[in-house]
Amino acid sequence: MKDLMLSEWRRFSRLALIGASLHLLALLFLNRTTNLLALSYFEAQPIWALYCLLGLILGVLQVGSYRKPSQWLWLLHRPLPPRQIFLALAGSAGLLLATLIALPQLLFLLALDLLSTQLVESRHYLGSMHLLAYSAMAWLGGAYACCSRRRLALLAAVAPMAMSLHLISAWWLLLPVGVALAWLLWIASSGFRANREAPIERWWDLLLTALPLQLGAFMVTFAIGQMLWLIVTIVAGTDPLNTDFPPEGGVIEVMRAEPAEELVMGLTASADPRASGWASEVPLLEPVRIGPNLSRFPLRHQVAELNMPTSWWDEERQTVWRFSHDHMLFHGRDPQSGRERGWWGVGGAGDRTPFAEVPFASHQGYLLTPSVLYRIDPIEQRQYEWIRLGLGERFVDAPDQQLDRWLVLTNQRLLVFHQRREAAQRFEPPELDWAMPLADEVRLLEGVVVARLMEGWLVSQLYGEGTRQVGFTRYSRIAQPWQQISLIDAQDQISVIAERPLQADFSAYSRVSWWYSPLLHAFSEWPDQAMEKGLSYPLNREVWPELKGFHLLALSLMLLSTLLAWGYLRGSTASRGRRGFWLLNCGLFGLPALISLICLEPGRPAGPSAS
Repeated sequence: MKDLMLSEWRRFSRLALIGASLHLLALLFLNRTTNLLALSYFEAQPIWALYCLLGLILGVLQVGSYRKPSQWLWLLHRPLPPRQIFLALAGSAGLLLATLIALPQLLFLLALDLLSTQLVESRHYLGSMHLLAYSAMAWLGGAYACCSRRRLALLAAVAPMAMSLHLISAWWLLLPVGVALAWLLWIASSGFRANREAPIERWWDLLLTALPLQLGAFMVTFAIGQMLWLIVTIVAGTDPLNTDFPPEGGVIEVMRAEPAEELVMGLTASADPRASGWASEVPLLEPVRIGPNLSRFPLRHQVAELNMPTSWWDEERQTVWRFSHDHMLFHGRDPQSGRERGWWGVGGAGDRTPFAEVPFASHQGYLLTPSVLYRIDPIEQRQYEWIRLGLGERFVDAPDQQLDRWLVLTNQRLLVFHQRREAAQRFEPPELDWAMPLADEVRLLEGVVVARLMEGWLVSQLYGEGTRQVGFTRYSRIAQPWQQISLIDAQDQISVIAERPLQADFSAYSRVSWWYSPLLHAFSEWPDQAMEKGLSYPLNREVWPELKGFHLLALSLMLLSTLLAWGYLRGSTASRGRRGFWLLNCGLFGLPALISLICLEPGRPAGPSAS
């Protein structure tokens, strides 16, 4: 086993060392043009994909080169069990990937950490290990596909990789990544056998292989189906987001309208005699729109940055203040000279009191955590607590200074503050003018329009269809869109002026995905529900949203897959128990299970040898 592993190492070591050198040079070059350690999650995705592609290519080259019958027989007839042969190949691949990917990254991080003042943290070192693990998963997927009956078996690697890819703490990410890596290692090692056409013998190997394979088939085929559906609707001119005029009476029409137009649309449904007067007055008032734009806040030790700044630039002192997750403080650095400028805590520069939560910085001169807004005094280098929300309340949008007020949207209320006229200091906390509870769940809220009248305030709340996209994750819920107009009078009394239902802009097919395989859909949703992702408001999915006709469609697809599986297995030599397993599997999981059946089980008697 050791000799085989060393043989495989010598086979690819020269390429790995050359690639590692080029990799290190590329990291050093890119860090001169941008701060690689501060890349956002979306900016880092191409790098992640490149590392996975390298692992996949190595797996296909290393294991796929033995697919020729003569070489395969030579490899499998070594005086070693097949599992040990595979572990030798996997061990050499681990060394090669560590040399190619992890070693340059660690050298790069150590150079920055020891030879510069650039902020390097434990999560960055862990991130390099995660990237190595993902590339190893890709290698295992490629190796398994080369050893399987069909190349489509590569789908078995999709589900573990996708279900372990989360924007959470780098420490907590070790758990799903470790489980996914161990799962793929077991699948690939059990699939490494002399006769590639033969079915998997042990039932636990079959179960552990079939589940991720059909999960991957579910994810990939449905994603392809949705993409094709989108292309067809765009070409046909029926996609509501790609038409010259949005559907009349829908959410998109209201969202594309100017804030004043949104208020006028809502007032047309009002029976209040003052509504017509307000409708003519509103366009002159220049109302403003805010919305739940902060869907999540950064977590401590988060594996990558969000698309929101956790640093700010002090122009006068030529200092970049970047947040340190290890210390929960801001670290100051002069990027031109490389000198350190100390630490910034809750009290400001020089204060070492750590933040309780990771804040993000605004160019308007404040720091925002999920429940506290801090104002920065750039002259005195001090920081002041300006607004603190109540227990369980979180910001869902950055506070906005409009209409001579501070508009603050939380997961529970709309808050309007005004600066105290008698305030002795510029950074003295503002005073609450009025507050209005949200009429529905914040997860359904699309936006709020606020207009200031002579006799009070008009507020429009727009609630959508329930679908919310956070990063690459889509949270689906079926809801009836609607709009509400409220009046806050001079005595801060709230009264509902108008309510009107809106039409759903998108078809039912594009709003739900569970019907394709209800159980696999529920299983694929579980990791997002179980992990803390710093969401500003709960986005718990409805596992099987209620839509007319879709339950019948789901049952029909499960029945169809069962019938097709029965037809596929008719000519096979599978035992009665094995056939029962596959029929039950297809009956429960639908068409993705049928795909896994075709990949794993021969439909006719297997030949004496694999080609």
